[in-house]
Amino acid sequence: MFKMERWFKGFLLTIGLSAMVVSNKFINLGPARRFLCIGEVAFIVFAVLNLSGYSREELGLGGEFSFAKHVLFPFAFFVLPLAVVVFLPHNAMPLWKFILYFLNFLITVGLVEELLFRGLLFASLEERFGSWVALLGNSTIHWLFHFAAGINISQLIAALILSSYRLTFRRIEPLIIVHGLWDATFIALKPEFKGSSALLVLLPFWGGALLSIIVYLAEKGMEETKGDASEG
Repeated sequence: MFKMERWFKGFLLTIGLSAMVVSNKFINLGPARRFLCIGEVAFIVFAVLNLSGYSREELGLGGEFSFAKHVLFPFAFFVLPLAVVVFLPHNAMPLWKFILYFLNFLITVGLVEELLFRGLLFASLEERFGSWVALLGNSTIHWLFHFAAGINISQLIAALILSSYRLTFRRIEPLIIVHGLWDATFIALKPEFKGSSALLVLLPFWGGALLSIIVYLAEKGMEETKGDASEG
């Protein structure tokens, strides 16, 4: 009897669940759509946690926790730079309304996309092909699934930045929060970047991604050195 390998099962589950989400763009259910969305989020969480065959730690939802890595790092490089948006021309919006936007994107975008792509798809590709293919592969597939909303290069860049953190620090909870906050900020407030103002936001994002890769390579180098020493 044919037994499907775990990584392939995880890959197919990611594609299937993602296609289910994308199909909403082409189906007009009127007021029922919000209830469908809630049901889909619940089903996706259930399917990834209970049907994929991966543990919560393998999905990036558990394991080692470090306040510096999993709180201070994403805040400094991914969240704090968004404060610049306050000083740029943007939509005026009361705080309570922005919080509602944030909660909406946190659940329907941050949770769903990070769980599927940085969680399940990353784990599946890493198990079969290794870390670098997992980083590039999940970012590219995630980017391509944005075709229904209109593909642009910034989506691929954002996916690569998020994946660099996942590669090194192994947990996706900070990415769920960051993803929801990014979308709420740029979609709800629609800040207008002029001249060098965009660099004040983008450079920390790139810096965080670069630092993540440097930390990853340093840790891999230390592991190899320890391995060689033990063999010797």
